[in-house]
Amino acid sequence: MKLHIQYQPDALPIITCASHPEWVGLYNTALRLAFSNIEYPDRGDWKPQMSCMPNSGTIWQWDSCFMALFAKYSNGLLPGVNNLDNLYSLQDEDGYISMAYRIASGEPAFGQRINPPIYAWVEWENFLLSGDESRLADVLPKLVNYYHWIKNNRRRESGLYWFEDPGSSGMDNSPRGGYSSSELNGSDICFVDLACQQALGALYIERIARRLGQTDIADEFYCEYGHLVNLINDYHWCEKAGFYFDLYARIPASGHHNYLNQKTVAGFWAILSGVADERRMNRMLEHLLNPDEFYTLHPVPSISRDNPNYDPMGRYWLGGVWAPTNYMITKGLAGRHRYDIARDIAVAHISAMSQVLNNKDYASIWECYAPEYMRPATYKTGGDSLSRIAFVGWSGLGPVAMLIEDVFGLDFNALQNKITWRICTEGEHGISNLIFNGQNVSLLCCGDSRQAGSTKVLVETSGAINISISLSNSFGFKDYALAPGRHEMVV
Repeated sequence: MKLHIQYQPDALPIITCASHPEWVGLYNTALRLAFSNIEYPDRGDWKPQMSCMPNSGTIWQWDSCFMALFAKYSNGLLPGVNNLDNLYSLQDEDGYISMAYRIASGEPAFGQRINPPIYAWVEWENFLLSGDESRLADVLPKLVNYYHWIKNNRRRESGLYWFEDPGSSGMDNSPRGGYSSSELNGSDICFVDLACQQALGALYIERIARRLGQTDIADEFYCEYGHLVNLINDYHWCEKAGFYFDLYARIPASGHHNYLNQKTVAGFWAILSGVADERRMNRMLEHLLNPDEFYTLHPVPSISRDNPNYDPMGRYWLGGVWAPTNYMITKGLAGRHRYDIARDIAVAHISAMSQVLNNKDYASIWECYAPEYMRPATYKTGGDSLSRIAFVGWSGLGPVAMLIEDVFGLDFNALQNKITWRICTEGEHGISNLIFNGQNVSLLCCGDSRQAGSTKVLVETSGAINISISLSNSFGFKDYALAPGRHEMVV
């Protein structure tokens, strides 16, 4: 009998935001739902795990990865990395990990499919908060073997990559080729997101290996990354449209690429992975910020608004707004120093979720949301059916991770034992009782950063830390090396 994990609000990080109490309510609701959705598999030495659909008997790969990205802000109480460990335990000797498994049998749930391979990115992001280098050493061989399996089994002659069908990409009913492909062979499509996700994997495997002093692995994946960047830009980038598209595998004799003319959120993986250089990224941002394409009332829809398949009610991946792709986009933008755009998208996403939560007709957190209405998205079957309710699940990304990282502007780097804080939120706000790099840290902004003059910041830490603070993104940073204790700074 496994000991059940209890929801203990006082043991979790505590959010304060005087100007937006509804965000605090959304944060607390997300965490409460996350704890209620923990399941306890009766399977050997499996650990308690998070679930998006409790009692389904299934564990999903990319859901688990994204859940780990907000569960890291639970002081170790939410078992996000347990999901990853349970999945690693099922990895085949040749490196294969299925998109989903039946928990009871340990067999792949939907044949030999994969899911977006983002483990390396997720492990590194968790490390930057936890500082647990021993975990990196444990998982590196698993990450390398999985990367090699995909490279050996999901590439076409051109070197580009294919998912079995859009369902394997995670974007179930997206108009990206045959759905479902009867032969699970990708319907002759090269998927831009899988190529970018492999590049992202190579980038972070190289980073992990370099940190661990495993230079042979690091050098291999440095070369892998450079090769993929060139390949994706040669094939998936359309200069005329200024967008990264899927394309058909059969390249005409003329040499012109045969693009699949569907602008979907899959193209934005090129920003997070660093595949898009500055010029290409700026052209992608023209689409992202265009209200006739991706900047809807509740951004970011899963396909462009000018697509004939687009549904303003969402209809799952025919326009629905999804937490994992929104998080991918905001993290990509922040990583490329577009903090204001990332924050604006995060604020719009969290505000929309708050309005839905506070609407008595829909009062919960949902699997995905409508892009043009303050309501849940409709399901893929259409009609009045809605996406799944109480979905935390990866929908906890907005209320927890995006609030802390993009809205409050906090960035954690255990490598440097450093917290960077870009203060852009009005009024008193902050986070307390957060475990960072083995230390208990509280950070509170006491004033309005947008008014002229000074702002008081309170920091309390159980151990020595470095902190760098800027008021909004228009001012320089002020650096502090803090000893254990309580500190008051005027910025």
